[in-house]
Amino acid sequence: MNAQPRRSTQRYQGPDRAFARSWWYGTGRTQDEIKRPLVAVVNAWNEIADENVFLDKVAKRVKDGVIAGGGTPMEFNVIHATDVLSEASDGMRYVLPSRETVADSVEIMLQSHAFDAAVLIAGGDKITPGMIMGTLRTGLPAVYVYTGTTEAGQVGDREISWETVFEAIAEFHSGKITEAELAELETAQMPGSGGGASAYTGNTMAMCAEAMGLSLPGVSTVVNGSAEQLRLAYDSGLAVMKVLEDNLTIGDIVTEASIRNAVRVALAVCGSTNTSLHLPAIAYEAHVDFDWRDFDKLALSTPTLVQLRPSGEVSLPQFHRAGGVQAVLNELGDLIEASPRVSPIQPAVEGRATDQIATAEQPFSETGGLRVLYGSLSPLGAIVKIGGVPKSLHNHSGPARVFENEEDAIVAIHGGKIQPGDVVVIRNEGPRGGPGFREMLGATAAVVGMGLADTVALVTDGRFSGASHGAAIGYVCPEAASGGPIAYVRDGDIITLDLHGGRLDLDVPEEELKSRTPSAAPTRPTRGVLARYAKSASEACYGAVLDPTRVTAQDQQAP
Repeated sequence: MNAQPRRSTQRYQGPDRAFARSWWYGTGRTQDEIKRPLVAVVNAWNEIADENVFLDKVAKRVKDGVIAGGGTPMEFNVIHATDVLSEASDGMRYVLPSRETVADSVEIMLQSHAFDAAVLIAGGDKITPGMIMGTLRTGLPAVYVYTGTTEAGQVGDREISWETVFEAIAEFHSGKITEAELAELETAQMPGSGGGASAYTGNTMAMCAEAMGLSLPGVSTVVNGSAEQLRLAYDSGLAVMKVLEDNLTIGDIVTEASIRNAVRVALAVCGSTNTSLHLPAIAYEAHVDFDWRDFDKLALSTPTLVQLRPSGEVSLPQFHRAGGVQAVLNELGDLIEASPRVSPIQPAVEGRATDQIATAEQPFSETGGLRVLYGSLSPLGAIVKIGGVPKSLHNHSGPARVFENEEDAIVAIHGGKIQPGDVVVIRNEGPRGGPGFREMLGATAAVVGMGLADTVALVTDGRFSGASHGAAIGYVCPEAASGGPIAYVRDGDIITLDLHGGRLDLDVPEEELKSRTPSAAPTRPTRGVLARYAKSASEACYGAVLDPTRVTAQDQQAP
């Protein structure tokens, strides 16, 4: 055990702490239980969404493992503002700010109650980074457990996912399918609970956590509700007692090297663009200097080994059965840096099939699935999931069609007002301008569903869901609310994309741009969560953390 007394021993043992112990006894705890290491079981369980409803059973097995390992588990819950239930609505404004609330809640609970270690049971896009960020502030030993993935839905011989339903809405509006066919898709797409079958943000961030070494092998891709998941949950409870005994803290695991490893895995599997938002935020809490310049360097030197849905046709359960994150870590070889881990990387499986996970010698692409684009429209960068962009739009110039919010853009797209070759621009959707930094999945799904995916690009200072694909360029920095160039774009301006060259340019002379009046700032809340977030959130390239000092005048220049 540690040379120093445990935190819980210092807080709860000895005559002077009798009053605190008396409060524990009111919960039915015994004297022996209070003397053991106290392990927080931080759970995202609720009855609202697919990714949460099974986590009560996962937590029970985690607690069984903690008890078997000699600890006393104590469970508490965190909120989850659910992305899927908030897409294309004002509710989405609260989703990213909830990450900070989760982080604050975890920090508050772990610190105020002097826990010795924590098991983080996550389900949902913002829960994984929020839990990791809050725990990093405490410096405790911690093990991560994910809600797990979901088998792909089935309609006839067709495998479907959540993005299928979203894109089918536009197909309904264009007359391609009937309302009954849409209803069939929405009923079939989630055959069980979990995080879905595609590389959504929740699933991608879980893979990042496993790549960093915060979880046992397989935790990020195991199917929700399976016996394998319950065994992994039990073993995770045992594992947290081992890392506590070894004094291996979350800060020992989440380092510059492990963050780079997480980025490489996300790039190699065509993961969600939101990794570019959450990993810099995690780095910020870990006191690691990491931004999009580092992200782009990794993207250029990491091969694409897996084309997960929606960039390809491989579902997360298929990926899991092919070896999952551990297979990718092995295949990336020397690109993966040595760093402390909850459990060692599993050795490569001989004879593994390569139709789903390519070899490093014959990758699907020599570079990663995400790219950072710099240029006159994005001096601080923008993000694109290049693995999901049709080749016809890798190099493209087209006239801007400008909208001040996602709703107006969706109406125009569904109404047939966007033509092949156009570049849809949606602004005032950034961290401060939104406020809340909404996902633009409704707009990207509308483009795909209307049959424009091969001819229309979308550029925004908002962000995207892991379900997005097509020429979706988001996270444009600086955002419109910060006076970035996107605030000055007008209908008809020519925007040029060069994805392989890493460029996003507005073809307007600088003198003319300076003479223009920026777009009017939307009315912002004056109190409450969104008002505080709008005042304090940094640019997306710094993780949208609550630190407005992260951007300086010098940073306004492209690298």
